[in-house]
Amino acid sequence: MSVEKKIKHTLSDNFELSHLEVINESHMHSGPNTETHFKVILVSEQFEDVKLVQRHRKINKLLKYELDNGVHALSLHLFTKSEWDTKGQSVKDSPLCAK
Repeated sequence: MSVEKKIKHTLSDNFELSHLEVINESHMHSGPNTETHFKVILVSEQFEDVKLVQRHRKINKLLKYELDNGVHALSLHLFTKSEWDTKGQSVKDSPLCAK
């Protein structure tokens, strides 16, 4: 199973999701085009009253295996439904890697 699919399954199994995107951005970075750089956009009411740093820690804990085994970068965009709606249901594009 691809790393992208593993990340999707892990997050889907641990959150009641309003929205989930796992985007492989490895092609935007120097080095081989592998599964090493990801952007995660996750919307869940389970983030209600949870500070941003705690949200990140929870995701990093859930994805510890992937982070310890090849995932080099994980860009996390974690929202409640109301936060997501306030953002216009979008996040900025990631910058290209400085090569």
